[in-house]
Amino acid sequence: MEWLSNLISYGLAAAGVVFVSTNSIPVSDNLPTSPEPISQPTQTDTATTSPRRLTVTVKVAEPTDLKIAEGQEIKQGDIISDRATEKTRLTSQQKQLQLSLDRLKSASITPPASPAPVPPVMALPPVSYLEHSAAVEKTKSAIASISSELDLKKQEIDYLSKVPNLDPIILEHERTKLTELKQKHTAAVRDYQLAMGKLQTAKDNRKYQEYQASVSEAQRIEQMNQSRLNYQRQLAEYEQRLADREFQVTQLQEKLNNVENQIASLSVVKAPYSGTVRRIKWIGQAPDGSLSAEITLMVSDSDRVSTAMPDEQ
Repeated sequence: MEWLSNLISYGLAAAGVVFVSTNSIPVSDNLPTSPEPISQPTQTDTATTSPRRLTVTVKVAEPTDLKIAEGQEIKQGDIISDRATEKTRLTSQQKQLQLSLDRLKSASITPPASPAPVPPVMALPPVSYLEHSAAVEKTKSAIASISSELDLKKQEIDYLSKVPNLDPIILEHERTKLTELKQKHTAAVRDYQLAMGKLQTAKDNRKYQEYQASVSEAQRIEQMNQSRLNYQRQLAEYEQRLADREFQVTQLQEKLNNVENQIASLSVVKAPYSGTVRRIKWIGQAPDGSLSAEITLMVSDSDRVSTAMPDEQ
């Protein structure tokens, strides 16, 4: 019975050793075990066990617009880039364009005045040569009358000169009268010529006045035509100035709209998360002169946890 008791004691001891080994000693990975499926880490596990890298691409006008540096610790909401220099330049340009546009719109363009009417040429009064014609007729009658007297006197003298024994004094007296009649005839002819000269002068004066009136009327018509042409030219220039101003207003408005759109596009880039700036890489330069930079941000632990939680839902 003693050997049986010892056998039972050894068996219990061996069982205790096996129990302790099973609960205390970890199983080595090198031990041959049956293969089990490996679980893939979730986004939460990844966010909490490895750093999260975030790449941000920004466009700036010059390197100084970038407000961060490699290795810099930044917080969420900190400014990454701010194109303040370009915004200041564009804002100044906007003010100048707006000022030019307002000045151009307020500029007064006066339309030309209508041409003043050219005063008409006074019409010539009706002409009359009755007075001069009467003087001519009067002198003609006087000449005719004196000529008749002369003829009679000549006949009388011829008759007396044939009378025998006629007193010479009588013949001399008649000859004296004949001489006086000749003088009167000469004076009458002179008066006639003077009257005819006055009549012709009056007619010539009338012709000259009519010529002057026609010249004045022609000058008046020419002045009217010139005034009309000047008005049409000034009106065309006025309409051209209006069209030029409208074109300039359109151009300035387009430039102003373009500048305002550029200002609106100059947004400030802020950090979406807190972290460390790992790298800043300049990508290149655009045709408009702007620079592109690629910023690599290592997100901090607190932001990684906060951003990973919503992905698990």
